[in-house]
Amino acid sequence: MTAGPTKRRPSIALRLALGLSAGMALLWVGAAAISVGVMQHELNEAYDDSLQQSAMRLLPLALHDLREPGDGRRRFIVSETESDDDDDHDDAPITKADDAAARDRHSPTFTYLVRDPQGGLVLRDESAPAVLTDLPSTEGFGAYDGHRTFLYTEPRSGFSILLVETTDRRLTALRDSIMAIGLPLLALLPLIAGGVWLAMRLALRPLEALRKDIAQRDSRNLSPLGSDGHPVELAPIAEAVGALLERLKSALDAERSFAARSAHELRTPIAGALAQTQQLAAEIAGGPGAARIAEIETALKKLSKLSEKLLQLARIEAGFARSDAPADQLPVLGMVIHDVNAMTQWRNRVQLTTQPGASLTVPMDPDAFAIALRNLVENALKHGTANTPIDVLVSKGAVRIRNQSPAIAPDDLARLGQPFMRGDTRSDGSGLGLSIARTILEQAGGRLTLSSPIPGETDGFEALVELP
Repeated sequence: MTAGPTKRRPSIALRLALGLSAGMALLWVGAAAISVGVMQHELNEAYDDSLQQSAMRLLPLALHDLREPGDGRRRFIVSETESDDDDDHDDAPITKADDAAARDRHSPTFTYLVRDPQGGLVLRDESAPAVLTDLPSTEGFGAYDGHRTFLYTEPRSGFSILLVETTDRRLTALRDSIMAIGLPLLALLPLIAGGVWLAMRLALRPLEALRKDIAQRDSRNLSPLGSDGHPVELAPIAEAVGALLERLKSALDAERSFAARSAHELRTPIAGALAQTQQLAAEIAGGPGAARIAEIETALKKLSKLSEKLLQLARIEAGFARSDAPADQLPVLGMVIHDVNAMTQWRNRVQLTTQPGASLTVPMDPDAFAIALRNLVENALKHGTANTPIDVLVSKGAVRIRNQSPAIAPDDLARLGQPFMRGDTRSDGSGLGLSIARTILEQAGGRLTLSSPIPGETDGFEALVELP
């Protein structure tokens, strides 16, 4: 069965980073909007104050010059009958109002008009509006053609002055303020997102450490998790998982103890029943019921082998395969092959070949190695082609067990090695031999690889034992 594509899982760190970055950006935009609003209000107040001060300063100077007799008065009074080419204007003396008017006239920020109490125009800046009908007539601040205006009337004389801004300095100042606030946000937003992401990764390190600690637990390692060093949010999780592992360890220990005791206790009565059955078969040999007695003997032998396998499995579950001290397993392998070849049904079918430089000195319990190799050799003898030799090839750190047989289908081959799983065979067996061998080797740090057909051939079966 082929596994489907792995679905990509969402990341908590990514979600938090995006959420916090978006939240910070929104808060910053909100704060910037408030700042821009306050700044606009302050700028308007500052520019309005400047406009008002200019009007109050300029009007008295204009009135002073207008009250002076002679040509000075004529210079600043605008009349529709005056000619623009009047040469007398060139000879008029320059007064204080002239200086103020000239200074304000050349100012790039505003222009002005001065009116008498009857509303007649007495003084106009050269850049002042030519059409006077639409000008604001209300005292104080107003607007004309999209520009800010200020109208001030001198209470004692009744003369008034109207100042009209001629530049977009308010809008320019506001735009510059927005740029000063907004550009740093655009530049710092990626840095903020990266910083939040890094902070999330650092903050989630204890979670990754807890995950690795839990991943190290299996059926052979159910030690409790330590909650020391974990943040306050993770410590209860570590304690809860540790308590669960304790309960699971107790349940597995009870199960293993029951299996071991059951297998051990069954061996004696099964052996007794088998002996009595064989004695009974000898007494009634050739008589009525002899065939049935033979079937009972065969069933008891199968049960005896099954109890032996269960006892081996119980020992393996206790985790005895790994050893701290390296030991030479070649003599153990030789003893296993000798015992198998001495059995009547398999006499001298196993052939041992040791390659030059072969070595099996590994940190593994000799009993566990013997159990694993005997199961593999017996599996080859049971399921291989009848009366064909079994080849055991020893190299440096590896043992290959080969037998002749039809090639096994890939699906069946993938299931072999699981408890109580058997291939398409009529031979006797419990389906535990390969599972026991694989568990022992993995427990010791080795590996069992099953191949069919034999690499480089068209049929056969090979079990490759790679020792730690």
